[in-house]
Amino acid sequence: MSEPSRPATPGPGRVTCRLVAALAAGLLAGVILARYPLSPWPLCGFLVLYAGLLWRYPWAFLLVVPAALPALDFSLWTGWQMVDETDPLLLTTIAVLLLRAPPSWADTFCFRGTQWTLPVLALIWLTAAGIGLAQPGFDASSVDAFLRPDNGMRICKGLLDALALLPFLRARHRLAGDAGPLLGAGIALGLVPVTLWVMAEKLLFSGLLDVRESYRVAGPFFSMRVGGGHIGAYAALALPFVPCLGRSVRRLAPPAWRLPLLIPPVLAGLSGIYTLVMTLARSAYAAAAVGLTVTMLTALFGRSRGVFGVLRGPLSILLVFVALAGAGAFTGMRARFAQSATDFTTREGNWRAGLAVRDTGLLPTMLGMGLGTYQRTMLARSGVNRPSDVAIHDGYAELMIASPFYLGQKLPPTGQTVHLTLLARSLDAPTGLAVVLCDKVLLYSDNCQTASVALTTNGEWRAVSLDLPAAALGGGVGTWLHRPVELSFTADHGRVDLRAVRLTDPLGQDLLTNGDFTLGLNRWLFTDDSHVSWRILNTTLMLFFETGVIGVLAWYALCGSALLAGLRAATSALWGPTGAAVAGSVTAFLVSGLFDNLTEAPRVSALFFLVCVCGLFLIGPAPLAPTLTEDRG
Repeated sequence: MSEPSRPATPGPGRVTCRLVAALAAGLLAGVILARYPLSPWPLCGFLVLYAGLLWRYPWAFLLVVPAALPALDFSLWTGWQMVDETDPLLLTTIAVLLLRAPPSWADTFCFRGTQWTLPVLALIWLTAAGIGLAQPGFDASSVDAFLRPDNGMRICKGLLDALALLPFLRARHRLAGDAGPLLGAGIALGLVPVTLWVMAEKLLFSGLLDVRESYRVAGPFFSMRVGGGHIGAYAALALPFVPCLGRSVRRLAPPAWRLPLLIPPVLAGLSGIYTLVMTLARSAYAAAAVGLTVTMLTALFGRSRGVFGVLRGPLSILLVFVALAGAGAFTGMRARFAQSATDFTTREGNWRAGLAVRDTGLLPTMLGMGLGTYQRTMLARSGVNRPSDVAIHDGYAELMIASPFYLGQKLPPTGQTVHLTLLARSLDAPTGLAVVLCDKVLLYSDNCQTASVALTTNGEWRAVSLDLPAAALGGGVGTWLHRPVELSFTADHGRVDLRAVRLTDPLGQDLLTNGDFTLGLNRWLFTDDSHVSWRILNTTLMLFFETGVIGVLAWYALCGSALLAGLRAATSALWGPTGAAVAGSVTAFLVSGLFDNLTEAPRVSALFFLVCVCGLFLIGPAPLAPTLTEDRG
């Protein structure tokens, strides 16, 4: 792809600012990699290759970033909650583009019309995050991200990521006019690596084509450690962009290569259908159906480009409806649909319990309780749906358990009996510490070996020594694909302290990392089976709780502006397919949020905000040198 001509060289002051910002982004990425709990070299190698690609083709970030955001997550093994692998990726993107293809001053700070909805929402969220920071956490040493005062900043990450990329998106749109279609193609491409995660999980735990309700996938969305439908919301958000990927291939490829290069859009479409079906989530099915219906109708009533050009996208979308109908009729979804009324009652109880603990004054109503404060408020004030916590003190971990909570670490498969030693105590009431060794990805366990240890309340540390058979754990397919094995700890309600945890194989080699907790929760991951303890299962109500009426209005102002912009862009010869995809994607995300809180997952929200950005700048000024041509089918 040829690079468009750029404006005159900026003054020395702006060049200096740009160099300083690029250096700061690069240094911050280096700090993250230096502290990375796993071997940093594979990630470093990927980032170096990506930086080289980006230097040669600055527009490549429009494909790589949205494709990597949903799939690049190894928190299952790192234990990190506030930072993940996408952070150095975005920092690398910013550093390279500031040097290679810097945006203009207007691209960075000039907003027109409805484009103001994005920075206004960011200002409101940051204000709400500041309110949350001003409130103390449940425990000063808490390392549970949901219960820390800076949890609001974690939630803001998705919005801030989109804002950081916005100047580069606008610059590309202004100079070449293809930022929207390329971004849409990247979102669709992300379905392929996500589906590879899903296929590996299904192959290891229930069978590649198993559609029973007994196992629902999480894929690379380890933000679902406390439940949530993040993977289904992502699939519903990304599927409308598959036609954009096909259009980009047809436009960019020479005629001789167009047939083989049709493989990526076909593969992305099939991947999205497979992932969506395997979520076995009613809200995901409904969101995809509504979103794709909006996409199809918008494409049909948009600018006509011949019968085949108009029907090509809708006909491909009909395949998704066939797949969803089959999944609903012939899989475990029948039982889930049958219990919808009961589950709705549970959600109503969750909504009431969450809203009952909020303050009712004018300021909390207008500004909210503070972004990221819901879990702390529930733990301090509610008698039901209370979350658990984990904190690190001087060389030991304190588990404060109020729900089905597990603290675990992934292990290499050993195929032999392993020996566990640790010190444990309970200060609240007599309780039993459960030690569990299982095949486990995130929320489902198999082949579990369990041992119980009785703890008294005398406050003295008890030495625990156990042998756990692990011969049947870690089974796999082939040489490289094995089930993750997890050692985890749980207990009845109350407080349990753990220290000096060691798990050795017959040769005496310690299989655990950071068993003394001197590195916080590095390599440790907590999960919870009580999904109602961590969120209000409705995005609007959760935003009302944490950001107030003003936050809800700003949220819907952005969503409505992006939706209307997509509908308007669908009538354009240049932006028609992209506009239809934006309209369908925004609608699908809003439907997904009716029964879940989606803003709690920064990678998912970052993709949604990028979709909104895509719609907002499609209706801006025409590009200086458009590279797009009208697709006549």
